[in-house]
Amino acid sequence: MKRYLGWIPAAALLASVGLAAQAPQASKNSSKPASAAAAATKSESAAPIPGLPAAEPPPPKTTIVEQIVARVNDKIITTTDLETAESQLVSGLQDEARQTGKPVTQAAIAKAQKDLLANLIDNQLLVQRASDLGMSAETETVLQLDEMRKQNHLASMEDLQKAIEAQGESYQDFEQSIKNQILQRKVIEQDVAPRVPQATPAQIEAYYNAHKADYVRPDEVGLSEILIKTAGKSAGEQARLKSLADQVQQRASRGESFSKLAERYSNGATASQGGDIGFERKDQLEAKLAKLLFALPVSGVSPVLPVANGYLILKVTAVHHAGQETLQEATNSIMDKLYQQMLRPELKTYLAKLRQDAYITVKPGYVDSGASASTGPDITRFQRVLPSDLPKPDKSKKPGGFDMGGGGL
Repeated sequence: MKRYLGWIPAAALLASVGLAAQAPQASKNSSKPASAAAAATKSESAAPIPGLPAAEPPPPKTTIVEQIVARVNDKIITTTDLETAESQLVSGLQDEARQTGKPVTQAAIAKAQKDLLANLIDNQLLVQRASDLGMSAETETVLQLDEMRKQNHLASMEDLQKAIEAQGESYQDFEQSIKNQILQRKVIEQDVAPRVPQATPAQIEAYYNAHKADYVRPDEVGLSEILIKTAGKSAGEQARLKSLADQVQQRASRGESFSKLAERYSNGATASQGGDIGFERKDQLEAKLAKLLFALPVSGVSPVLPVANGYLILKVTAVHHAGQETLQEATNSIMDKLYQQMLRPELKTYLAKLRQDAYITVKPGYVDSGASASTGPDITRFQRVLPSDLPKPDKSKKPGGFDMGGGGL
């Protein structure tokens, strides 16, 4: 059975890249893009997580000669690479803490920071391995960038580039980061995933029995959405959009494909996924909305709901009542957990072999936690980056709130 690989949580192996693995069947409770329904019914604080250091703002624009931290064969890792990875790590931990509601421990922060350089080295080794295997990520990169463009409701790829650069990010670096992640994932899919066995029914049942408390669920409802935005529109245009929302709601109520209607008419971040939000807990919904949704049958469609930025139409795709999940209901989630557990040691072994065949040097004062006990040659003489290694100057940095796809890459 084919394994599909996605992105790993920040606390897991290779966290700085977001490489991950899913089980052959993904859990239905997987995370979804931020939805209009969630935004209309939840209040998430943007304040820093207690005990977690805030990401440092970029330094004022100055002329800096970068230093090499490590060399991986013919490629280098610079101080800027390390600082960027650390900033992305902090942002990722903050996002994870908000989503799970679990505080981030100082031990977890220290462990992730300690492994940053090792992760960057491993990432580079995977990219170089992809090159050796003749892999390409051009098509996938274009598709992923275009998906970001759609989710941010931008008219063209030029607009996407401007939005990224408005946040002080080099578009070329951003694009290369996405391409590298795709190549890393491809290598894992081809060289590592086939070595991971499928969890047996006995293993799944044993895990369920040992973790039953993790599978007690609250009342929750599966939802899809169509959001028609009116923000910034004239009164006449808002009236037209209200009429459009009414027409779309009527078509959905008559049984027309909600997914296709969402793809065509929705302005929400979930439009490209057919409006699929995932599951929302009853106790996290506004009381009146919860009463309305839980009164609808599965496949029922809500009336047009006025929200702060437009008109919202919701469809109930499933209902879970509070109580203990059965083994059958929990199987997909358990398969995913067991698969990731079995993948990590295989990936660690694979990376150890890549390291064994590579020429890796680390500047004194920096620690590669993935290195063996033996040390490589001193690279003090390579402290300063060669002129050909210097990054291209970025355009002037401007503040902005552009969403670049749910976290650092």
